[in-house]
Amino acid sequence: MSVDVTKNYTEECRDHDSALRRAARELRLPDTYGNSYGKLLLDRPLFVAEPEITAFADDLTALFGLLVSLPDRLYDGDPLRYCAALGMDPRLAELMSRGATGEPPVYARADAYHDGTCFKLLELNVGSQLGGTDSAQLNRAFLQVPAFKEFAERHRLGHIDTVARVAAALRRAAAPVTAGEPVVALVEANGGLAAYRHVFAALQEAMLGHGVRLLLGEIGELGERNGKITLRGTPLDVVLRYFVAGEIVDDPAARATLDLLLTAHRSGRTAMYTTLEGAMFASKGSLAMLHDPRVRRTLSDAERAMVDRVMPWTGLLSRAGQPADEYAEVLERCHGDRENLVLKPGVGHGGVGTVVGHEVTDAQWQEALAARTEGDHVVQERVRPAGEPVIDADTGQTRDWVANWGVFVDAEGYAGAFVRALRAEDGAVVAYANPGTRGTCVFTVPS
Repeated sequence: MSVDVTKNYTEECRDHDSALRRAARELRLPDTYGNSYGKLLLDRPLFVAEPEITAFADDLTALFGLLVSLPDRLYDGDPLRYCAALGMDPRLAELMSRGATGEPPVYARADAYHDGTCFKLLELNVGSQLGGTDSAQLNRAFLQVPAFKEFAERHRLGHIDTVARVAAALRRAAAPVTAGEPVVALVEANGGLAAYRHVFAALQEAMLGHGVRLLLGEIGELGERNGKITLRGTPLDVVLRYFVAGEIVDDPAARATLDLLLTAHRSGRTAMYTTLEGAMFASKGSLAMLHDPRVRRTLSDAERAMVDRVMPWTGLLSRAGQPADEYAEVLERCHGDRENLVLKPGVGHGGVGTVVGHEVTDAQWQEALAARTEGDHVVQERVRPAGEPVIDADTGQTRDWVANWGVFVDAEGYAGAFVRALRAEDGAVVAYANPGTRGTCVFTVPS
């Protein structure tokens, strides 16, 4: 966060007649984006020092490299043994390992809190199916409001358009396939488009602004002709994967289509961005392994310092993945430090299945622990985020909000950010599944 610019913004918004105070209410958003998110906006953007978030992104990139190295460090390069140690369903592990190269592309989004001193990673989402990439639509809309534009120019604010970075990655993926503008399709699981149609339509709108005409389809609509993947008969140069392993594991036809995709990808007929391989390192259980003594012994001093700087302590709850003495130490900490810990599923989203220690009784905590000793679950040290002051544009009241920072990284480093925010009294899980959650964009402040 940037304390000085935040303080200046808040002070300038205290006046009832301040044009800056109502900037978020006067945004002229693109039609589709506005219909999707226009009623879920926080009353101001958030600010962060550019060197701080860039350094955090560099750490995330290094952390990604450590995660990808885990099968080699502990399991002789066998991804299935690695997944088994996480407590992962073997059927999911088998799907994720199809087409695996051991070198998934760097493309991820951290969910992080800022504790007033630095960013702390809560989870690392890996793979092409990441949400929030189109948040620069908000940045551009803020910069069209005269009062905010003047403030931004005065403080030399900047931002990165994540969709522009994704568009560039799709063109790079398509380069071996076609010399022209690629035909790209976002492909969801069967039935997946209807539930999130508004989200995908907004992404289509943002992509078109960068010259990429994004088709939408489901895996059951894909076919193959002369080695090339088709969507409803249209040949595709790039498939932007939005389905995940759990959505196709019980669908034999979808699994067969995945094999067609992988064959086309390997033959250079249709590129797939990205394969399911990255999902093996998206589990919070993977993060827990970085605190495992067996892994710690393989890290350099600089790597250990980076892990400790970026991550709260995280422990694996799966019995299968740990020696008995190390597992006993994790359980001992769980039983003795409920108020400072959070239980989470290794793979999940929206806070589903999360148990926040300070919000439950001892009996409820013990019951939750007992139910999570099998399968992919972790316990994580609670991060206490610093509040972000926001002035309500109508009432003038200042309230602190808890900000969940979504920070993107790709092969070039920091690739943009957005924020979901929630008032502390509205719960501990900051996600759109919680109706009090609001979203906003992020502007960087030069040093």
